[in-house]
Amino acid sequence: MKNNLIKKCFLSLGLFLLLSLLISFSNLNVVMVQASTNGTEKSDDYRLNLKSVSIVKGKTFALKVYNVNANAKVTFKSGDAEVASVSDDGVITANKIGNTAVTVTIKAGTQTSTLICDVTVGPPAFSVKLTRSRLVIGLDKSDFLNVILKPTNSVEVARFSSYDYNIASVSIGGRVTGKQLGLTYLFAVIDATDSDGSQKYSRCTVIVTSSDNAPLLESYFADHPELDLIAVDELDTALNNFFNVKYDAASSSSLVSSLNRYLDDKFNLTELKKQYDSTKVQSNSIEIVFS
Repeated sequence: MKNNLIKKCFLSLGLFLLLSLLISFSNLNVVMVQASTNGTEKSDDYRLNLKSVSIVKGKTFALKVYNVNANAKVTFKSGDAEVASVSDDGVITANKIGNTAVTVTIKAGTQTSTLICDVTVGPPAFSVKLTRSRLVIGLDKSDFLNVILKPTNSVEVARFSSYDYNIASVSIGGRVTGKQLGLTYLFAVIDATDSDGSQKYSRCTVIVTSSDNAPLLESYFADHPELDLIAVDELDTALNNFFNVKYDAASSSSLVSSLNRYLDDKFNLTELKKQYDSTKVQSNSIEIVFS
């Protein structure tokens, strides 16, 4: 009887010690996991502001690495410094037209990670032209402007701006949004300059009207090619005066009919139409002779 009691005591003590040991190991594991994760940098978290970049010859671009702590050592190396060199702080300088890559090495403790940025160096643009000289857009609607740069292998990006952002805004990528009824001008500018030192640009006249009038106005301009016989500055001045001063959107007369009367009074559209038709007949006759 006494022996059985002793055995039970030893068994209970053993179970107690085993349970205590398991709890201790469990707490130790938790501590170890926390110690291995807190303050540790993962190589998967590193990233560059751009994985590939096109730079105009003679220009620079600042390459940046994100998610790197203060203790990490970051170095930059160009695959071909003649094409594009890179400074210790990641500023890439485009030296010669071509392609190369900048390798970024991050050393944090015993870990080493690498990131690569592909670099294309191209020529600057010497001319810029918007694909549309006139854009009719509905109020609160959007459309896009595209540009043609020469040379065709230029990596320069034209800079867009609006003369009056209250009437029409334009994004970096050329997205135009109608903000208010009226007429304004949008510009695409490049770094190249004219003989007088001014920067080269291309201009587009933007007319913002109601969504109902937008297609009617587009049809009007398409049906009156004789307007192209008017000097650009003269026509722009007349259109600006009509849309921003003369025409009242609340009037009962339609926009298109009012515009036609205004332009006819100012430029005599009937006579212009005769000149346009005569010029077209002559050009067709020349084509027939040469064919």
